[in-house]
Amino acid sequence: MRRLLLALTALGVLAGPAVAAAPTQVVDVPAALADQIATAKARSDVPVRLPAKIAVEPGDLFPSGTAHKNSWDMGLDAAPDCGGANACFVAAFSAKRGGSPFGRIRVRLRGGRVGRFTPLSCGASCAPPQIQWKQGSSVYTIQARVGTRSTERRMLVRMANSAILHGPRA
Repeated sequence: MRRLLLALTALGVLAGPAVAAAPTQVVDVPAALADQIATAKARSDVPVRLPAKIAVEPGDLFPSGTAHKNSWDMGLDAAPDCGGANACFVAAFSAKRGGSPFGRIRVRLRGGRVGRFTPLSCGASCAPPQIQWKQGSSVYTIQARVGTRSTERRMLVRMANSAILHGPRA
């Protein structure tokens, strides 16, 4: 129920004092995805760049991931075997060799990089906000249910800058 209220609040459907701000927990992303990082490093030539932390709704997180020679994908979900479904999606991190960043809004990132941000969008279902940037020959993407409509861009820019700052994960 809390996730539904948060999603409706983020969409602007609910507003005002009737919906209290949800408490958050700060998650160490590299620690939460340690097994997935090891798999990506063993199978992929694309460096693993992840933010140091993410603030999420309290509760259990279930990591997932895949890796191939030229790409990797990792995720944190609120339910096992979520598969990116709206109801249990928390965050996704990915990288792919080649291509160009996609997004509606240009944002400035650490080191003079230009990122591309796409805000939360909803139609038949909702697509979480995302940020992409190119580093070396790879395009990195972070999608996450963070903040509100007014703060999601700032929070994703911080996460991208953290991933850039911390470099490839060991």
